[in-house]
Amino acid sequence: MLVPKFEYMLKKTLIILYCFFSLFSAYAQNILDLKNEFKFDTISDTTKVSIHLKIADLFSEKNKDSAIYYNEKALELANKLDLPDYRGSSLYSLGILYENLLNYTRAIDYYKQAIVQYKKSDNNLLLAKINRNIGACYIELYQEDKGLEYYLESLSLYKNVENKLGIASVYIRIGDLYYNEENYDFAIKYLNDALQIYQHEKNNPGIANCYTNIGNAKADSGLHAEGLELYEKSIVIQNQLKDTYGIAINYNNIGDCYIQLQQYGKAKEYLNNALVISEELKDKVLEAVVLLNLSTVENKLKNYNLAITFASKSLLLSKGFGSLEYEVENLSNLSFSYEKKGNILKALNFHKELDKVKDSISINNQTKKVQLFQALNRLESNQYEIEELANENKITQLKYNNERKFMYFLVGSMVLFGFFVVLLIQQQTAKKNAYNLLEYKNHQINKMNNEIKIQRDDLERSNKTKDTFFSIIAHDLRNPFNSIKGFSELMIENSHEYDEDKRLKFLKIIKASASNASSLLNNLLIWANSQSGNLEFNPQKIDVSLKVANVISLLEIQAINKEIEILNTINKSIYVYSDRNMVESILRNLISNAIKFTARNGCIEVYSNINLNFAEITVKDNGIGISSTDIENLFSIDVKNSTKGTANEKGSGLGLILCKDFVERNGGEISVKSTLNKGSEFTFTLPLFK
Repeated sequence: MLVPKFEYMLKKTLIILYCFFSLFSAYAQNILDLKNEFKFDTISDTTKVSIHLKIADLFSEKNKDSAIYYNEKALELANKLDLPDYRGSSLYSLGILYENLLNYTRAIDYYKQAIVQYKKSDNNLLLAKINRNIGACYIELYQEDKGLEYYLESLSLYKNVENKLGIASVYIRIGDLYYNEENYDFAIKYLNDALQIYQHEKNNPGIANCYTNIGNAKADSGLHAEGLELYEKSIVIQNQLKDTYGIAINYNNIGDCYIQLQQYGKAKEYLNNALVISEELKDKVLEAVVLLNLSTVENKLKNYNLAITFASKSLLLSKGFGSLEYEVENLSNLSFSYEKKGNILKALNFHKELDKVKDSISINNQTKKVQLFQALNRLESNQYEIEELANENKITQLKYNNERKFMYFLVGSMVLFGFFVVLLIQQQTAKKNAYNLLEYKNHQINKMNNEIKIQRDDLERSNKTKDTFFSIIAHDLRNPFNSIKGFSELMIENSHEYDEDKRLKFLKIIKASASNASSLLNNLLIWANSQSGNLEFNPQKIDVSLKVANVISLLEIQAINKEIEILNTINKSIYVYSDRNMVESILRNLISNAIKFTARNGCIEVYSNINLNFAEITVKDNGIGISSTDIENLFSIDVKNSTKGTANEKGSGLGLILCKDFVERNGGEISVKSTLNKGSEFTFTLPLFK
């Protein structure tokens, strides 16, 4: 008999509550039983330490403050009774607890004290784990140089005890360190080493983790298809393991991939799934990342209110766990959203806060790079000293063996052979560590040099752009306005002295000056947006013949005034994949220039060809032409290219610079052929629509 839905849900709820209270009762009973053991007079001090550690272990998941309290009690007794093993256990547990509470400084302090205890007992496996944990804590404190030192020490210890899974775990962390430094090749190398170990050991959680991390490195290096394939592989394994946290991470990463591929619908689908899981798990870090990505998607889709909601939530969470990188991204999104909504004041406030956080990150990064460089040099110096001591020890051992009697020769040879084997292993390990450190240091130096070069180039470009901008304003934009002002004043002050023909002549001059100023301002605004990075690039399917016809219709009055014929012979079956506004600006400037430099009764032709995957569009005129010297500087921002037209039309030379910029942004090229007094041909290419 089927159970009614309501009754079934009620029974299920009661069963869940019963199981919860049963587990909680058992948990509380265990702690109570352990506490009652303290009441017996016969209990030894060593047993008391053990009980404190057991109670702390029971509290470690649900009540970390109580766990810390009982671990500190155990440590106090262990110190009093001088029990090294119990002292080490207490210190190690305290390190883990403070690491989970994100107090990395205190965690490192307890871990280092634990190392002192475990070195006495030569427990290399625990020493490897602790060194790995210390490295992770230093990474969280943005001290990658120290983190790398402890990772390499952990790796050496794991290799000594031949613990494959431990070796793989360190490879993942080193790979993650290189990933954060954007050195994706080295990151993939270490992550693949870890993957091979996990596959050999048939460790599915480790395999899934490697797929996710390698997918991140592939996707961030531009190989999005390979990244998506690896994320899907990871999800298959995580579904088998019922690892909802890992699934949520992969959903977020897939969403991020689709953002890069500009497939925003798919991105939202995966990110919303990731958000649901992160909220269920109450994982603030994961939730902050997913909300940040959703804010980016909504900005791309122009849903600015939703973008603001998501970015505000993510910013609040990011400040809670102290991620400056997430704060930067969220502040950038908020500034962009409010600017697009027209709320300039809020946009400016968020932009100011963004600059402050960026400055803080920049200072930390510079300090970190200097510390890392110094630490690597210290490590190299120590490595050379170790090699010198090893060589001295080798010479001493050889002398000692030569002085021994013949009867001990065989034993001495065996000892010497063993010594050579150990020395060889140590040297190989030291060389590998030194090689890894050298690779990392070279990467850091190259990265710093590239950053300095980019900043220098950007500064030079900005200064050049500023100078050009002011030059155009000071010279080209001033002239038409002076003409408008001068002739207007003449007509106002002396209107009674001028006949109708004179006034009409002055009005024509004012109209021409206004037209020149309007054209210059239009190009100037487009160029300024292009240089500042605010000009959006939105490629789509474009009918070239129709677009040319539309532009010609806008410029037709100019051609009619000069009795110039414009022929549109573009093939009507040609479609390109480009930005509509940029293509219109290119055609408008080239055809307008052709009209300007063609004499009365001239002819202009716009025609096309197909060359492989590109459409070639040519604007040809029979005008005054261009000299070979002027052609060389035609598209240069550094040289002012302004020539009067056949009817004394004026220009700034900015139109052709815009044309070159927009053609290259769309993946094409622009060229010119010209003969003085015979005419010019401007040809540019655009990718065909597939």
